Amino acid sequence: MNCPVCNSKSTAFKYRIERHAFDVHECRTCLSQFQHPLPKNADAFYGEGYYTGASDFSYQDERRQEYYHNFVHNARLKSIVQFLGPAYSGVTDKFLDVGAAFGAFTRAASRYFAATGLDVSDFVVREGNKIATKTLYRGDLTHLPTVLNKKQAYSAISLIEVAEHLQTPRKDFANAYKLLKSGGVLMIQTANFEGWQAVKGGADYHYYLPGHLIYYTATGLKKMLSEIGFREFKEFFPVDFSLWAKWRKAWGDAKGFGTILRYWRMTIYHLKSKVSWCGRPLTSSYVLYAKK
Repeated sequence: MNCPVCNSKSTAFKYRIERHAFDVHECRTCLSQFQHPLPKNADAFYGEGYYTGASDFSYQDERRQEYYHNFVHNARLKSIVQFLGPAYSGVTDKFLDVGAAFGAFTRAASRYFAATGLDVSDFVVREGNKIATKTLYRGDLTHLPTVLNKKQAYSAISLIEVAEHLQTPRKDFANAYKLLKSGGVLMIQTANFEGWQAVKGGADYHYYLPGHLIYYTATGLKKMLSEIGFREFKEFFPVDFSLWAKWRKAWGDAKGFGTILRYWRMTIYHLKSKVSWCGRPLTSSYVLYAKK
């Protein structure tokens, strides 16, 4: 099987993830990893239980904590606007959040852009549109709703913990490139498998999950995007917002004395992520901005 990231034929078996009963292969060229074989119907993972915490492999439902999540969302959006520079002209600029779930980030983005969101789940699109009508659509970057199918229209496209779920990343990111206007930005948050956290974790690394199909390295991800046509990159270790924003978000889940320990661990992790050893960051948290 060719690598789904760099298309190299030099791939080989790496791990059996026993706890979830799937195999991971690695590309010897870009060191990205991927499930092989891919699930026959990966979208089946994303039923109502996934978004409400009722399944083993779940998403955190942010609706009750949206006020606190917005501290991170707003910090991130300000960073995106800054990176856009002259390409940003105001709130009429179009923004697309891919994997929008219930739409919290899409709603936050509406303060800066004409924002819409995509998700593969009918359930979250329906429920999210009860909060803000007609901001969310059922679809993905391979199968866009007709209303969104306009080339070079968007100033920014975000994929927050979504890239690892894509079955055809080269095709999907090529579609994102076509949708962006000149100077537009693609924002990706995913795990960087060059980080020591992933390397040392091996097959036990928590990021190996049934719906996570592709495991990128920063090198492989940038190589793929460069081949598609992206030319300017900005990397963030661990994320594109401050520790202060992260603290304020976490306050929504504050519970007694355990909060102190949680804040301590969060702070240590954030600071460790700024450090590299032997050319690798100590953790695997990663955000990449790519400009068209």
